[in-house]
Amino acid sequence: MKNIIKMILFLIIISITSTNAANYSIRELIPVNIETTIVTDNFSYKSLYYKDDYVIFKGIKNLSDNDLPISITIGLFDNNKKNIGTIHYCQEDEVLKSKEEKSYAIPVDNASLSNEKSTDDIHYIAVLDENIHCRKGGEDDFIGQKVEEIGMHKNTELDSKSQFLIQILVIIAVGLVSMFLYKFLFTNRFENIDGEDTRLGYKEYNKELKLKREKELREHPPEPKKIKKVKTDEVLEQEEIARNEDKDGTDLHNMYKK
Repeated sequence: MKNIIKMILFLIIISITSTNAANYSIRELIPVNIETTIVTDNFSYKSLYYKDDYVIFKGIKNLSDNDLPISITIGLFDNNKKNIGTIHYCQEDEVLKSKEEKSYAIPVDNASLSNEKSTDDIHYIAVLDENIHCRKGGEDDFIGQKVEEIGMHKNTELDSKSQFLIQILVIIAVGLVSMFLYKFLFTNRFENIDGEDTRLGYKEYNKELKLKREKELREHPPEPKKIKKVKTDEVLEQEEIARNEDKDGTDLHNMYKK
């Protein structure tokens, strides 16, 4: 009878233990009433769980060969399993020596959550990273994302309608280019599109203009320009008489003869 009672007690203990502790991995949702251990490259986060605005660790062990500050990145999730805040935790003044282990607790307050949420909205937590590079801040990094979406590239693929529209536009563009090339190569519509052809056209046009001007001058020569008179006719007549006079009998002539 005693053995049966012991067996029943043993099964009850196992049942309770299995209910309150479970095996979870990194980037996996952990309900707030569940205790679990997660091992990363540098740390073993032993028996961690969320309770009364604290993430509690019964032990954090430094697995590396170097002294490391206590660090971790914890995602906080609501009842819809969507992120409502993130804690990038790193205490550079609290160093764990190689292979050292200690119990620890990280406080959680509304500053770590999106504006419209409080700690009462936390239904799940998840260890996202060991935060080995000691990042701080970034509480809003993953707001609205599910745990499986965190760290994934956003989907940038176009939907079927957008792809169909792009195909139509490509076909239209190819058709327009083909029409232009046909007219350019096999018709004279763009014969002066080349700069040299344009210059030759202007040269021929100027030559035609020159020939027209020469013909116009031959057929209608300009009248000779009239000489503008500076002196009156009377003055000019007197000057002409003076030039034709015999200067032998003048006083000036006689003076030089002496």
